[in-house]
Amino acid sequence: MKDNETLVEVLDPRGQPSGIFGRRIEANSNPGAILDPKNQPTNNLNSMEGLQMAERVKTLNDKKIYLVDTGFFGAKEFLEEVQTWFVNNIPGAKTELRTKQGTIFSDDPALWEEIKENADAVVIGVGG
Repeated sequence: MKDNETLVEVLDPRGQPSGIFGRRIEANSNPGAILDPKNQPTNNLNSMEGLQMAERVKTLNDKKIYLVDTGFFGAKEFLEEVQTWFVNNIPGAKTELRTKQGTIFSDDPALWEEIKENADAVVIGVGG
């Protein structure tokens, strides 16, 4: 590239994640807020030490599975297909398709609390 050329980064209309685990902004913020350096993530690997995934359930029969659409382009359609798969392949499983509030980068504490109280498993859709 020549010295006088400009490198331009093109983003998806909804924006792209920072690639850093733990990205969060307020649910009612403008989706463009991710481009503001003040909103960059503050989590680092040391602050996440000791975190573990939930224990795997032995069967999905008679279990409630939340399918969470994060708002990322294509996630809802993908999760609708996942829901159809469950109906056809594990009819004993009960699925609940939900859309997270706010932007794809924001938190939804009320939904996470509902999932903790009611779900046996969760699939979070980030794109399809």
